Amino acid sequence: MDNLLVVIPAIKKSAVIPDQLIKKLNGITLIQRAINTALEITTNKNILVITDSEEISLICERNEIKSHKDPDLKFTSENILDSISFIVKEKQQSNVLLYRANTPLVDSEVLKIAYKQFLEDEKFILTSVKKEQRKLLQMTNGLLHKINDNEYFEELKAFHIFNKNYVKNRQFKPFIIETEKSIEIESYQDWWVCEKVLQRKKIVFNVIGNIEIGMGHIYHSLALAHEITSHEVIFVCDEQYKIAVDKIASMDYRVISTDNVLSTILNLNPNMVINDILNTDEKYIKILKEHNIKVVNFEDLGSGSKYADLVFNELYDEPQLEGDNYLWGYEYLALRDEFYEATPHKMVEEISDILVTFGGTYQNNLTLATLKSIVKKCQEKNIKINIVCGGAYKFKEELENYLQNLVYKNISLTYASGVISKIMEKSQLAISSNGRTIYELADMNIPSIIVSHHEREATHSFATLDKGFINLGVIDENTSIKIKERFEKLVDDRDYRELLFMNIKKYSFRENKQKVVKKILELL
Repeated sequence: MDNLLVVIPAIKKSAVIPDQLIKKLNGITLIQRAINTALEITTNKNILVITDSEEISLICERNEIKSHKDPDLKFTSENILDSISFIVKEKQQSNVLLYRANTPLVDSEVLKIAYKQFLEDEKFILTSVKKEQRKLLQMTNGLLHKINDNEYFEELKAFHIFNKNYVKNRQFKPFIIETEKSIEIESYQDWWVCEKVLQRKKIVFNVIGNIEIGMGHIYHSLALAHEITSHEVIFVCDEQYKIAVDKIASMDYRVISTDNVLSTILNLNPNMVINDILNTDEKYIKILKEHNIKVVNFEDLGSGSKYADLVFNELYDEPQLEGDNYLWGYEYLALRDEFYEATPHKMVEEISDILVTFGGTYQNNLTLATLKSIVKKCQEKNIKINIVCGGAYKFKEELENYLQNLVYKNISLTYASGVISKIMEKSQLAISSNGRTIYELADMNIPSIIVSHHEREATHSFATLDKGFINLGVIDENTSIKIKERFEKLVDDRDYRELLFMNIKKYSFRENKQKVVKKILELL
């Protein structure tokens, strides 16, 4: 960029905030921040600061940057190009980037892209603009009418790029600055907003979810992400987890599907990575740490866990590994957002509704097996069966055919597991798998029969009798019979059901998410 001169106008008397240019924004003065940005795209010999201030001239001297000082300088939008052109006319560079310090979010990457665009046709002045979304109305006979849907732009006083030989042509081309970066400091409020944006960190969630693993990691990470409003959140998923990618994208988060998760994360240069991927390996975590990235893991007993800054193993009440970075047990279990407004149950005399839910993705068809085991008792007592399967449930056709041919019709089926709290508010008993759902059931005071899909799920030890659960262990050939027996006892034996209810009502998890997020953000 030897043919480019970066010119930074720094007229102290034109500031809208007292001493604006030498006031620290997030720890760095505006003029120093502009100089730093210029140094990221060129060398100090290609930078010129034009100022009316002795103090700013001294700052330039200390940065080994040339300055042109004139206490009588005064720039306006109308004369700035002519004034700058006159001052730099003897400079050897043909191209001039006029970069203002009062748009601190317009960084060197933006300027590099803009200059590349300018070089495509140097006859035009490339001018920074921002989109202005307007719906213009006019009034006719006392009524409002929309007059057009044109796209409008407003000049953002961030930069002009021009060739000295063509500047008098006054032909402008726009360079559109994205909304988040298009903040020009014209008030104390603008200053505050810029400072908040500059203080933001980049947090990457690495999440898994498919037919075999289930959707729990996705819902859990989304619940945490919803609480992180002061930082940039990006999701990265291995491309094999299409279910996860689609779900996260539907929540309007930026999500990147990739065949190389580690490389993608490193290219994003995040401040923190949150892994909700089960066991991590040592090599993966060590590489993240070598790049000065804070690492937080969930449900991780892998070899990489001991190298993470924090590991939340909330589904394991007893420590499985030694280390000060591990946090164990249900006090770190974060509920999904929908449960914070849901009303937990009180003890009832009769059961009117039950919930059957084994997740939306598991291979075995435990949902149908359970339905067959309990439908006779539900028909006898006119108990409504609420079935929640999730969108990726593999046995839809088989289940729906069974329901269609069933005489008993007091049954509802939904694949929209995102609003399961509403169904839990109606259901006094549940039959469920041994994942995060058991904590939601406990929070809602719902005694439940629990079946684990596999051995790893069976290691989750929260679902016990003293907490209000009947735990049947890992699914086997006798599971259907055991479900039938325990369910009938729960329905018929009020005293037994009340005992479980009194055990389960002691547990609430509604303060946990804030506590978990606070511990995570304390690392930044």
